Amino acid sequence: MKIIKFDLSDKIQSQLAYSTFNHLLRNGRLIELKEVKKTRSTLQNASLHQFFVLISDELNNLGLEFNYTGLTLKNLSSIYSPEIVKNFIFRPIMKSLFNIESTKELTTQQINDISDVLIKFFSEKGIYIAFPNIQSLLNKRDLETN
Repeated sequence: MKIIKFDLSDKIQSQLAYSTFNHLLRNGRLIELKEVKKTRSTLQNASLHQFFVLISDELNNLGLEFNYTGLTLKNLSSIYSPEIVKNFIFRPIMKSLFNIESTKELTTQQINDISDVLIKFFSEKGIYIAFPNIQSLLNKRDLETN
């Protein structure tokens, strides 16, 4: 099965979609159409991943460790990483609030709702973490390039 995506808000891609559809129609092919909604911007995606970095850095700066009991039932301890924050802090809230399995499926509003929950939780513990904005991302990029 071949999956082809077209952004119909783009004139050239819209024409290509029309042409492809007509080709498939002329050849009597069986097709499946699916509307895909845009969930969030590239900037918000970068902000979300930077948010994971900020949380893991703050937890590590406080000297906290992530403890995991695996299949061996032995407790493993490690520093926090952005992936640990994503999978063991952010994702359970996402599943609980929206019954969504992948962060790719989240809308901008859903990300805002989950980040509000986390910001409130940490602030109640005396830890200030803000969701990254465009200026903080630009500052981070400038630091990395210098």
